[in-house]
Amino acid sequence: MRRVSMTILAIMCLMMVPYNGIENSSAASGTMHQGAVEHTLFFIGDADATTGSFTPSKTLLTDLQELEATSEGAASRTELYVFEQTIGADGTIPSGTWTHRINYVVEGASNVGGNWSTEIIIGGISFLSGEFAFGGRGGSYDFPVEIDEIQVNQGDTLKLIFYLEGGVIWNSPDDNSELYLTWGGPESDAGLTMNSPLVTIDMQDANPDGDVVYFPIRLHSDYAADLADLQNMEARINGIITEDVPFISTTTSGVEIVYPWSIPAGSSSGTYSMNFTLNPQEGVTIQAQLEHQIELGEGSGDGGGWNFGTEPVRTGGSTLDLELELRQSGDRLERSSTLTIDGAVTVWMRWGLDNIGNDTLDSTSWWREISAGQSSLIDSEIQDGEISDAEIKVLENHLISSPRNLADFLDRGLALDSTAILGATPFDIEGAINVDIDLRDSYGVKSSSLQIRIQTATILDGGEITMIESFVRSQSKTYWTGVTLDAHLSTNPTQGIAGVYGDGIDYSYLRYGISENVHVSFGEDDRNEDFRVTITPANSITDAPLVGLILLLIGMTLTLMLIFKITKNRMRIPVTIWLTVMGATVSILYIYGVQMNLLFGAEGGTFIMGLLIVFASPKKGSIDISDVPDRDIPIIDCPKCNQANPVPSDTRPLRLKCGGCGRTLLIE
Repeated sequence: MRRVSMTILAIMCLMMVPYNGIENSSAASGTMHQGAVEHTLFFIGDADATTGSFTPSKTLLTDLQELEATSEGAASRTELYVFEQTIGADGTIPSGTWTHRINYVVEGASNVGGNWSTEIIIGGISFLSGEFAFGGRGGSYDFPVEIDEIQVNQGDTLKLIFYLEGGVIWNSPDDNSELYLTWGGPESDAGLTMNSPLVTIDMQDANPDGDVVYFPIRLHSDYAADLADLQNMEARINGIITEDVPFISTTTSGVEIVYPWSIPAGSSSGTYSMNFTLNPQEGVTIQAQLEHQIELGEGSGDGGGWNFGTEPVRTGGSTLDLELELRQSGDRLERSSTLTIDGAVTVWMRWGLDNIGNDTLDSTSWWREISAGQSSLIDSEIQDGEISDAEIKVLENHLISSPRNLADFLDRGLALDSTAILGATPFDIEGAINVDIDLRDSYGVKSSSLQIRIQTATILDGGEITMIESFVRSQSKTYWTGVTLDAHLSTNPTQGIAGVYGDGIDYSYLRYGISENVHVSFGEDDRNEDFRVTITPANSITDAPLVGLILLLIGMTLTLMLIFKITKNRMRIPVTIWLTVMGATVSILYIYGVQMNLLFGAEGGTFIMGLLIVFASPKKGSIDISDVPDRDIPIIDCPKCNQANPVPSDTRPLRLKCGGCGRTLLIE
C-alpha cells in the first residue's frame, strides 16, 4: 500500500511541473488540472433529521455530532444517516476502493457490532457495499466500497447513505447499553476517503502596481471556499514565503485568491516564480507553480490596490483582539469596546467602505443595506480603490443611528455576538452610542489592520450582570482563526462589588481603596470557546471600596488604642506580633476582594483574640525575690496578692503601686 501511495504522489508531482510564462511584463496564465487526488471528505453537520455535508478542510471540524444507533426494527433495514454534496472538480474518477469511516462510542457493553451497508451515489450511479463489523468500546469502523471509473464534472451529486441491516448486536450488554456514531469534532476522522478530482488551480497574470505586485490565483471547485483558508495555504515568491495576507473573493466556479507582494528594496525586473500550496488535511498536498516575467514599476503606480470583481469573503482567516473597559458610574455601566481586526475581515470591511453607494451590489451583501448618507458621496469616491473620510462617516452614522444597526453589523457582518460585545440587547442600551472607525492611516483596499471603538452604556437594575461572555458566534465557515481578550472592570470609590463568578475562564479581582477591579484575559493559545464572567453589584454602602477601607482603618485604630491601653503594665511583644500579623492579613484579604462583612468579622476576631493574648501575657513588674540584687533594698509585700515590691525611696509617707494587682500601697 505504501508503494502505491508513493506512486500516486510521484504522479501528482509530475502533474505540477511549472508553466513558464511569455515575455514582457507578465506570464500567460497557467491552468493546473490536478486530476484525481487521494483525500478525505470529512462529515460535518447534523445528519439525523437533515442531510449532512462534506468538507476537505480539517480546520472546519469544530462541532462534534452524535447519533444513537438503536436496536429497533431488527428485522428490517434502518437508514442511519445521509451526507450529500458534490464532486469538487471536472475530471476522471479512477476505479478503486473508497473507504467510509465512522467513529463510535459504546456505553454499557463490552463491545458491539452489526451488519452495515454503505451506498455511494456519484452523479446518479450507485455503488453499494455490505459488511459485518464488530468492535470494542470505541474507535472507528471502516467500510470499503468498490468504485468503477467514471467521468465527472464539477457539481455532480455525491451522496453517502449508511444503513444498519437488522439491529445492533451486543456482547455483555446491560439495560442501558447504547451505541453512538460520532463525527465532525476536532479529533474526528469520520468521512469518505476517496480518489477523485478535488480542485483545478488557475494561476493568472501577475499585476504590478507601484511597489506591490498582485498574484491572482483561482480555485475552481465546489469546495474552494473550504480550501481557501489561511491555515491551509502557502505562497512562495522565488522560494520565500510571503507573509502578506491574501484577498479572497468568490467566483461563479469557486474563489479567487490574490496575494499582494510588497516588492523588497533593491529588487529589479526579471523572472519571478510563484509557488502555491494547499494543505487541506494531513497527508494531502496540492501544488501549482508559474513563472512570471515582471517589469517592476509598471502598472498604474498609484498603489490603489486590487480591483475586486466580487465581494471579498470573510472566511480566509482573520485575527481579532478585543479590549474592554467597563466603568461603574452611579446606576450606569459604561462600556468601551475596542476591536482590532486583521486578515480577511479587514479586506471585506475596506472593500465595503469603498463600495458604499454601489447600486450593483448583490442583494445578499450586508453593505447594500447602508443607504442613509449616500447622497453625501460623490461618484468619484465610490469604487475608486481609496477609502475617503466621507465613506467612513457614512458607516459610522449608520451604526450609531440605531442600536439595532450596530447589533446587526456585529452579528451578521463580523459573526460576533453583539450582546456579549455591547453588554446588552439593542433594546437595553441606554443613551447615545459612539462608534469610531480607525483605518490606521492606510486607506487602500488591502489587508491592513483597523480598529473599531464602540462606547455604550446600560442601566444597573440590581442583581447579577454579565461582564463578558463568549463573543464569537458559532459558524459553519470560520471567520476568526485567532482571538484574544483583555477586559477590565472598575468601580468608583462609593460603589462596590458583592461577588464575582467565572465559568470556563480565570479572572482576577482586586480592591485598591478607590476602586474595585476585575480583569479577564486570554491569548490565542488559551482561548476557551464557552465562558462567562458575571458580577453582582453591592447593595450596601459598607461594601464600597473607600467606605470599607475607612471602616477597617477606624476599627484597627480603635483596636490598637484599646489593646495598648490595657497593656500598660503587661508585656506588649506578644500582642504586638499578633496585631501586626492580623493587620497584614486583613490588608491582603482586602486587596484580593474578600467580602467586606468577612473582613469586619476578621477585625472583630482580631480584637477579641488580642484581649486573650493580653491577659495571658506576663506583667511588667512581676519579679521573683531571688531576682532582687544582692544589696540592701527594702521590700514590701502586698497584703492582697503577696507580690514583693521594692521600695525605691526613704520618703515617708510613701505611696506606690503594686506590680502584681495594681493596688496602691501606703508606707508611713
